[in-house]
Amino acid sequence: MTQTPNSEAPLMQVEDLAVTFYTPRGAFRAVRQASLEIARGEVLGLVGESGCGKSTVAFAMMGYLPGTAQVEGAVRFEGMDITAMSDAELRQMRGNHMAMVYQDPVTSLNPSMRVGRQVEEALVYHLDMTADQARDRAVDLFESVGLADPGRIGRRYPHQLSGGMQQRVVIAMALACEPHLLIMDEPTTGLDVTTEATILDLIVELKDRVNAGILFVSHNLGVISRVADRVAVMYAGEVVEQAAVRDLFKGSRHPYTAGLLSCVPQPPGDDGVEHQLSSIPGAVFDAQVEQSESCLFAPRCPLAQDDCASVSPPMLDAGDDHAVKCLHHENVKPGIWGDLLERQQKPDQDGGVPVLNAKGLRKFYGGGRKKWILFGPSVRQPVRALVDVDMRVGSGRTLGIVGESGSGKSTAARAIVGLIPRNGGSLELHGESLDSHVHERTEEQRSAMRMVFQNPTASLNPKLPIRHAIVRALRKFAGLSHAESNERAEELLESVGLDPSFLDRQPSELSGGQQQRVALASAFAANPDLVVADEAVSALDVSVQAQVLNLLENHQRETGNAYVFITHDLGVVRYVSDDILVLYAGHVAEYGPSPDVLSAPSHPYTEALLSAAPIPDPDAEPTHIRLEGSVPTLRAAFEGCFFAGRCPRKLGDICDHTPPPQQTGLNGDGHVINCHIPVEELEAIQR
Repeated sequence: MTQTPNSEAPLMQVEDLAVTFYTPRGAFRAVRQASLEIARGEVLGLVGESGCGKSTVAFAMMGYLPGTAQVEGAVRFEGMDITAMSDAELRQMRGNHMAMVYQDPVTSLNPSMRVGRQVEEALVYHLDMTADQARDRAVDLFESVGLADPGRIGRRYPHQLSGGMQQRVVIAMALACEPHLLIMDEPTTGLDVTTEATILDLIVELKDRVNAGILFVSHNLGVISRVADRVAVMYAGEVVEQAAVRDLFKGSRHPYTAGLLSCVPQPPGDDGVEHQLSSIPGAVFDAQVEQSESCLFAPRCPLAQDDCASVSPPMLDAGDDHAVKCLHHENVKPGIWGDLLERQQKPDQDGGVPVLNAKGLRKFYGGGRKKWILFGPSVRQPVRALVDVDMRVGSGRTLGIVGESGSGKSTAARAIVGLIPRNGGSLELHGESLDSHVHERTEEQRSAMRMVFQNPTASLNPKLPIRHAIVRALRKFAGLSHAESNERAEELLESVGLDPSFLDRQPSELSGGQQQRVALASAFAANPDLVVADEAVSALDVSVQAQVLNLLENHQRETGNAYVFITHDLGVVRYVSDDILVLYAGHVAEYGPSPDVLSAPSHPYTEALLSAAPIPDPDAEPTHIRLEGSVPTLRAAFEGCFFAGRCPRKLGDICDHTPPPQQTGLNGDGHVINCHIPVEELEAIQR
């Protein structure tokens, strides 16, 4: 029987949802009990650690769960039961009335079709538009999500677009039929801060313009505070707290929520004291374990009492439309996770031989094409990915590298470890010259340097259990026996917050955050002198991120190893880095000690990055320095300043035609700013 929508019913209503996946390894209870509502014109933020069931709830709303899943409870869209719909009815609902934006836009777009055709396809299918009508509507949609040159962008293939442009195309596709419900599953996780800020501005605008209900799934509390009206917190497949965004951030009533908020890196206070990150001990309650009459968070909770082990708490009314699943919510106060510990100061650099020293590092891609195929003058110049980059990392120190996608950060990382040959400059490890390619380096040099990649899925063999990745590194570089390697692998997995039972799981059975922890454990296996981490914590939720950052710091204090840490999260880079290198289009915009780079005066590009960073405070007024366009990929050298085309503080012709001078910051020779604006003037306008 065909269901009809009820305009008086809530837009989306989930009641006592439970989802269990049956696999050869047993039953996994991805969602145990979740209830929530989304109203029209409202953004509901859904947060929680990896493995808490956030994405499963989102997929249940769309009817995307596989046949191996047992679904209990109710999922109603405008009063219609999603779980009772046929495949044909679901196809008609998706895209037309409900739409979803995924974490990775690459997997959402067909690589063999132009992006305009993909949007037009949805319009023709759901709205019966003609080809010309669909083409005109696609142009309007591209313009509505802020894509430059909307009339031509549709002719491009996905690989010809940046990550931010791909995500905007996916959002345009989701909005094509003006759905009533928009589900966004980690839509900004892989984006740099400037693109993320633009997408968040777009989401806030869309909420008011199209009056759609939005479910925004994210582990980034700064993003949630920026876009959400209400927040639901999930733990171990249960919704444990719901409240308006300000009430939750300013007065959380569940110990778990308070713990998540305490894990967010914060800048030093007014007294200049920097505190160590808090972290939630242990791991999420195992999805394979049957739920007993107890609070699932009790084993990790600082407020747990005897009744927590014998009573499963109901959802309680904490007042002011604030619901919490905790028997002792009235005891949740600041400081329940312990006093903030002052971070130990690292010793100053000794001025000796650094672990890593790079001078004039260059990397160009492509080029060399001849006018007559094999001979004649060159007609295609190479892409200039890195241009004369210097960096230095001492023992026990961390260099943070920041910049937008396309700035050359990952290229620098790959050139350092030898995965791509450099075109110029020198690299030294402990004063010893490094060959360009990893295969030409000695066994000692290879074992002394390890890399953690941004995409953990691509760095793990999908056909082998994760034990293989760790044990192989231990046997090859640490020289341990088979038994010793397995014992050490268990210790490494525990050190990154995973149970040793995970060793026998396949990579596909782990969430993205869990896979990244495995990659970190594998990197530590050889006890390297230098770890190059490329977006190593971008996929981690805040609690695991805090564990990993503290783990990295403790490991560094014990071993004296050095880190090159690439990230787009400026809160993280502020916390971990002793020095910061700001790259733009392969050029050094700014370089120096972390406190100097992240305070005025800064390069205008650094200022724009700091302005775009989301703050985990709903009362914070967002700044509105937004960079138009994207990082240029140039084949010819810049005539003037490399940042002139997008600089919000551009002076005039001098920026277009004269390379910027290298200036020294106000605090000493270690701080370098490449800009035409005098540092005194930069300080005045930025303060």
